Amino acid sequence: MKEVPVHKDKLGRIINVDDFVAYPDHNSLEFGKVVKLNAKMIGVWPVINASKWRTKNTNKYPADLIRLEASDMTWYILKNSA
Repeated sequence: MKEVPVHKDKLGRIINVDDFVAYPDHNSLEFGKVVKLNAKMIGVWPVINASKWRTKNTNKYPADLIRLEASDMTWYILKNSA
């Protein structure tokens, strides 16, 4: 069985599959969900403000991510839904 890599975010917290993260994308900050842990990078699926052309996962280095708590995402969605 293949060993799952251990990745840490910018703050040194361990990132797991299904965690919510904030990450840079071009000149903005995006929110996503971790879908895959690769050897060096992490596969992230955009969950908020996903553009039409950005409908697939993107790979990011762990040092470019900040892990978010589910309550942070819930608060953001409630605050910004209209």
